This record gives sequence, C-alpha cells and structure tokens, in this order.
Amino acid sequence: MAAGDTFRAAASDQLEIWAERTGCEIVMAEGEKAKASAVLSQAVKRGKLEDYDIVLCDTSGRLHTNYSLMEELISCKKAVGKVVPGAPNEILQVLDGTTGLNMLPQAREFNDVVGITGLILTKLDGSARGGCVVSVVDELGIPVKFVGVGEGVEDLQPFDAEAFVNAIFP
Repeated sequence: MAAGDTFRAAASDQLEIWAERTGCEIVMAEGEKAKASAVLSQAVKRGKLEDYDIVLCDTSGRLHTNYSLMEELISCKKAVGKVVPGAPNEILQVLDGTTGLNMLPQAREFNDVVGITGLILTKLDGSARGGCVVSVVDELGIPVKFVGVGEGVEDLQPFDAEAFVNAIFP
C-alpha cells in the first residue's frame, strides 16, 4: 500500500492500521512536505523490485472543483506510469453513497482528468442507497466494482447489481 494522502492529519496512520489488519506492506511519506506522487512512485518501485502482484495507491480525498488537487492526481498518475509503463492498471474512484446528485459532475471531472476504470460506492450501511450512481454508470460507462457496507475488512464487497437494485427498490 502507498500512503499518498499527505494532507489529512493521521491519514497514513489510518492506512498503516489497515496494512496491519490485512497483512500488507506499506510505504509512507518521509518528511512533512512529501509529495503524493513521490510516495506512489516509491511504492511502485518497491512493488516492482519485490515482484508484488498489486500495489494499492491511496491519495487524499478531494473535490473535483479544486484545480490544484486535481493537478496532483495527474502528477500521481504520471509518476506511477514512469515506473511501470502503462500503469496504473486500475483507477478506482471512491464515491460516498450519501453524496447524491453531485456524484455525476464529480465522476465526470475525475474521469476527464485521470480516466477512471471503476467505482467504489461507500457508506451503504446507513440510510444512503447510492441510487445516483446509476446516472454515473449510464453516462460514463464506468462500472461499480465494489461497495462499502461498513468499516470492517469484510465490509468492502464486490458489487452485485441485482442486490443493489433490490436495495434501492425494495
């Protein structure tokens, strides 16, 4: 795992806990002013050197309207691609199931900037149903790959379209 969220206080600590829970190695920022792209690049280099199957690169959450943070995503993608040509193989955008109609412009902008290959829809364990993701899938053709239904390791589950529709329209 690459702890590329270099902005949020304790973000790397939180990811370090998840690395321990799942038995993964983790690469974290060295120094206070580390760039996310440098952390991701370092992690991918390590993964390549140690012949890992997967390097999971986390970045900070951001609004699609924050130009400088969207530029950072471009830098992160380029940094990973310099280490492994053609990488990243997947770019998953995490969408909060409580977001509502803002999901579509958010996904549209992220897709234009970095080319999203899949979606993770979270917070479906509460009252949120995440129905607005249907518009994202319909317009952009980006599949939902996982859903989050809690905060445990087992709560990130492969997306089941039939179960999702049944939850929206009981």
